[in-house]
Amino acid sequence: MNIYKTVPVFATALLLSACGSDGGDGATAAGGSTAKVSFSVSDAPVDSLWDVTIAFDQLELKHENGQSYFIDVDTDSDGNDYQQLNLLDYQGTDSKLIITSQELPVGTYKELIIHTKPGNMNWVDGGDGHYDLKIPSNKLRLGGFEVDAEAVQSFTIEFDLRKSLVLRGNESNNNGFNLKPHGVTIIDNQAAASLWGKVDVNLFSMGECLAESGNYVYLYEGHGHTDSMLSDNMDPNDEYFDSARPLPDNAVMPYASASVDVDGSYAFGYLPGGNYTVAFTCNAEDDDPVNYDENIIIENPQGQRKEITLDPMKETELNFVESDSLL
Repeated sequence: MNIYKTVPVFATALLLSACGSDGGDGATAAGGSTAKVSFSVSDAPVDSLWDVTIAFDQLELKHENGQSYFIDVDTDSDGNDYQQLNLLDYQGTDSKLIITSQELPVGTYKELIIHTKPGNMNWVDGGDGHYDLKIPSNKLRLGGFEVDAEAVQSFTIEFDLRKSLVLRGNESNNNGFNLKPHGVTIIDNQAAASLWGKVDVNLFSMGECLAESGNYVYLYEGHGHTDSMLSDNMDPNDEYFDSARPLPDNAVMPYASASVDVDGSYAFGYLPGGNYTVAFTCNAEDDDPVNYDENIIIENPQGQRKEITLDPMKETELNFVESDSLL
């Protein structure tokens, strides 16, 4: 595995270090301190799919000093210079290491870009067939992050597939799927929290639900939200977002959502610490990741909404019980 630093002014490439290097005196070619950094991937599942495979090739890291660093992913067990992973194998707090202890300059990185292998290296399997997964330009452009002077720093790239995976066409005319950066976040593991718990299975058929399906827990940043403010997943920046649809007043979009298993268990892994509102709904099976769905009621049944504070580096348990419902 190699890192390459690009200097925009001269458009040249320089080998910075190799995987397993001790980094010498901790100085980069341009001077300054460095830290060893690792990256993993994890995901939250998506409805009715059992395989979302992505072939990870490189990470491109754009430093605030204007330089870009390209890091090859670790070779796989067969010696391939890429990691082809089914994201659904790494849910909740499970993750897969794709870059190990690579030395980087400390400082602020404005952008992380995931480079993937092109063509049929990426796909989706579901109940109705096998489909291509399109990643525009074979890149996912994500936000920024900080590398500090710690000896080792680990990050997890968390995929919320209910936000980032978008069907092309419709259910009766499925043209495959697009993967976009909306809903993909970078979490510093030393500041990460996790949330898990149980939903009383009696809630699956209560409220305004016609069947025991569509059971999800939605997570919103902050406290003090009213029932009418909580929306389902949507992406106002998507080209197919329908701005003519009425939205809730002061709508608050979810940070993430998690499916509830048949035994009532749910889990969120790799969350930033802080204040959150957590709500259960029993009718969110058809949550469109692009447009607001006014037929999805959050919370459902009423009373299944709680405020919580998540502490970094801690697991928190939160359960939903039938006695809390306001019916």
